[in-house]
Amino acid sequence: MLQYLKAVFSSDLYIQLWAGRLKIYCIDTKEVFDEEPLMALKNNEKGQRVVVAIGNSVKALPSSERDIIVNPFQHPRLLVHDFQVAEKLLMHGFRELHKNRWIAPSPRVIFHPMEKLEGGVTGIEERVYRELCLGAGAREIELHFGSELPTYSLNYDQYKREKC
Repeated sequence: MLQYLKAVFSSDLYIQLWAGRLKIYCIDTKEVFDEEPLMALKNNEKGQRVVVAIGNSVKALPSSERDIIVNPFQHPRLLVHDFQVAEKLLMHGFRELHKNRWIAPSPRVIFHPMEKLEGGVTGIEERVYRELCLGAGAREIELHFGSELPTYSLNYDQYKREKC
């Protein structure tokens, strides 16, 4: 019952991921979350890391307000190198696109890595992408490797049927 309600109040998303950019397109409402995938962290009094800012707002912070800036997708060989931070960034993007809703988002997602695909994608990388989306709150994930999908006519159910 709860999953049904979440489905009613959640949208289908198309996620495109580059090392320096995270773009989440809401298929239903046509809203776009397009920011640099950055997270600013600061150590609190207990020595624990606390999130200070996410996305483009990180660049506006003075250096005294942050200790560490992390881009979880900036690595020479893999697209995801810091899983926890990447998951939090996706969660933030999901919430931004669903901020007018009172129930936590549980979207269906088409996940599209846009770079570091030379030689194909390993099963481990596919699992990382799936687990990343599931951890961020997605209830269903389709991975897309290839050319960019046309957002003006994108439909999750149709994409899933054509993929099979």
